[in-house]
Amino acid sequence: MNFVFFFPDEMSASSVSCYGNPTVKMPNYDRLAEEGVRFENCLVQNPVCSPSRCSLMTGLYVHNMGHRSLWHLLRTHEPSLFRYLKNAGYDIQWFGKNDLYSQEYLDEICGDIEEKRNGYRTRPSRKHGHVHGWTNPYQLEDPKYYSFLFSPVEDDGEEAALDEEIARAIDYLNNWKEGDKPFMLFLPIIMPHAPYDALERFHNMYDPALLKDHLVQPEETSGKPSYVELIRKYRRLDQLEPEFMAKVYATYLGMNSYVDFLLGELMNTLDEKRLFKNTTLIASSDHGDWYGNYGLVEKWPNAMDDMLLRVPLLIKTPGNKAGHVVGEQVELFDIMPTVLELAGIKAGHTHFAQSLVPQLGGEAGDLERYVFAEGGYDNQDERCFEYQPRGNGLLNEKNIYYPKVMQQKEYPQSVCRTTMIRSLTNKLVLRTSGENELYDLVKDMKECNNVYHDKGYSEVRAALEAQMLRWYIRTADTVPLNDDYRSFSTRGM
Repeated sequence: MNFVFFFPDEMSASSVSCYGNPTVKMPNYDRLAEEGVRFENCLVQNPVCSPSRCSLMTGLYVHNMGHRSLWHLLRTHEPSLFRYLKNAGYDIQWFGKNDLYSQEYLDEICGDIEEKRNGYRTRPSRKHGHVHGWTNPYQLEDPKYYSFLFSPVEDDGEEAALDEEIARAIDYLNNWKEGDKPFMLFLPIIMPHAPYDALERFHNMYDPALLKDHLVQPEETSGKPSYVELIRKYRRLDQLEPEFMAKVYATYLGMNSYVDFLLGELMNTLDEKRLFKNTTLIASSDHGDWYGNYGLVEKWPNAMDDMLLRVPLLIKTPGNKAGHVVGEQVELFDIMPTVLELAGIKAGHTHFAQSLVPQLGGEAGDLERYVFAEGGYDNQDERCFEYQPRGNGLLNEKNIYYPKVMQQKEYPQSVCRTTMIRSLTNKLVLRTSGENELYDLVKDMKECNNVYHDKGYSEVRAALEAQMLRWYIRTADTVPLNDDYRSFSTRGM
């Protein structure tokens, strides 16, 4: 079995066509949903890139190994999906960002690591180029400066250029032949991660005037944690009109349509090479984005809104039940044991993820399953704050992340340690700061009304708190599968 793992960065399920978004055009995601299996409620284990990816690769939660910051990546003593695959004879082909493995681990996993570090000597055969820019059109004194809405990328009007990483992936697929090693083609591309911009044809694809009413406005919410207003204050988003946020949303949707174009080119190649007969295609994301909802942009390390935690998960594998929709909850790290089972490999470590292979065959999920996420930092986690230690270059007011690091520096409680438990009907968020949240997901899908202090929900709150405690006890640690000899003598004596 081969694997293609298409992994855009920061894609909310709510912004994807086959997940019910009424505006965005994503025909290739629609095709994948029709031919494969769509998981309606896939939740990530952390709302930030690196921790989410570390959980994905290990099947472990944030608290198991302390993967809480942007700079604590998987180290060589830790198990991971790619190690299992490589040891089983797979060719790990990786085109895109890291945010996952330490440098020593990359030496083990990636056969072309020197090429990646020093720049590739050859260019892809397909048209590719600059498709995601960093040109801020606003001056520093303009309130729009920190909004992440950047200028569109110049477009030559001919066939859209491919992202270079996808162009390389297509070349790899075209050059692969029967008898070669089975492959895991991992494609963690940067879009639709902020800043919000794309090639002009995608940047301006959607009319903001038609989207303003689709966003949750700040005045519609009640009981949100203080970080919401602090983000709006520090980024000066509170000075911007709803029409501007609608443009942010429109651009984000355009980025999604570009990502869909890339997926389509991959699927076309898999068709042309007749690879779908022995290849599993997975499309998901590490976390989402607010894209203008609640008057916010980007993400926050301890925010637990579905906009950030709920991501698309679509899987097409030989023999799957086409068009099957799994409405029950799953967790992003379930991908790890699913891939291992499809590859016929047994995990050599204790983990908490669940294989989704039965659901690929048409079975329902677990209706009673709770899913969990963790985030944020407290005083003992000083190195995790985004201005420490590697992020001190962000303490420059011209940097787009300057408001974020200054808020963390001046209001550390706004990014405190946080844990979330979610059922299909309710979500509970507990914070060390005491700014807790509870949402009725049946009556309040957009999480506007925090009912944590509502006496009418006291039993629901207590039940979720008890489930969270049981979860922490059950997942507090893992025991290695190998033993240590207890005597001073050698094992053989």
